[in-house]
Amino acid sequence: MWSILRNHPGYHALWLAALLLVGGCGPIQLVDTRAGSDPTVDPSLRAVRLDTSGCGFASGRIGSGVAVGDELILTVAHLVARADDIEITLTSGDVVNAHVTAIDLEKDLALLLVPSTGLDDVSLASARIGTAGFIEGGAASGTVPFTVRAAVSLSIEEILGSDRFTRLGYELDARTTTGDSGAGVFNTEDRLIGLVFATGKDGAATWATASTEIARFLTRATSDRSQIRAIACDPALSRLEGL
Repeated sequence: MWSILRNHPGYHALWLAALLLVGGCGPIQLVDTRAGSDPTVDPSLRAVRLDTSGCGFASGRIGSGVAVGDELILTVAHLVARADDIEITLTSGDVVNAHVTAIDLEKDLALLLVPSTGLDDVSLASARIGTAGFIEGGAASGTVPFTVRAAVSLSIEEILGSDRFTRLGYELDARTTTGDSGAGVFNTEDRLIGLVFATGKDGAATWATASTEIARFLTRATSDRSQIRAIACDPALSRLEGL
């Protein structure tokens, strides 16, 4: 997991970059988040573990993801950028291969295509200070309770460059660690309010990308399926011997 650049000690930069679509996928129906929308899936069943191999930051990493539809896993872009192989471990214990179908490196979001999970589309919701719930199924920390400390606008450096981009998110009172990036943040009504992408060095705070950013990403990812360019694996950037 990456830490975020703050104006006080204990935090460092998370990298981001521009939207890249690297394949096609079927349409996602974003679930209505108004009071009438009733989630039908226990959030713990949506939690998955990711194991990646490849170049740069994708070399031999573990992380987390959340099933947002029958064949779709949402995770953080910094976990899968330049990954050659992505393995997903489902809550059933089954291990399946995945590939990136859309990636937005400005917002640090990626959408993976996997064999059918049988899960319905996720229900999204916004949050406010004091909203509580659980970070579900982090690969390192498991299920962790949280409370929203603040809604924030974050300016963060890109993954594959030096430009800075802004994203909407939440600062959470929750203890997470490396490996929990990509875990889903659910309120007590089982609606997804965000996706974990960073933690403080002391583990006392966690940051999540807000559901508003997730909704925009999913809409763009499924409405524009043209291939822009792949994120190639450069052996010179590998952190694993022999790659």
